[in-house]
Amino acid sequence: MDGLRRAVRGCRHGVMVSTGCLQKVLHCRRPRGLYAAVQPCAEDRRPCGSVVRLGPLVTDGDAEAVGSWLRAGMPDDGTLPDRLRAAPAPQNAAHLN
Repeated sequence: MDGLRRAVRGCRHGVMVSTGCLQKVLHCRRPRGLYAAVQPCAEDRRPCGSVVRLGPLVTDGDAEAVGSWLRAGMPDDGTLPDRLRAAPAPQNAAHLN
């Protein structure tokens, strides 16, 4: 958590909220690691891009990689390892009779 806190504090308009699993956004069923949902925003903190799901972040190195990626502006250039991108939450489908 501390590595992520430092990265968010280093982002001029960053906000970090700690909570339990966001089950409608993330599939965080594994017993270890942290999960996060991040979204770019404008100066007035209005969302201006898609949500990126992260996790599980298990090691300090994972947190540092995410922190570096956040400080770089969340580039879509492969600098964030695929293993740190979390699977989205499963979609609930209506039951058919």
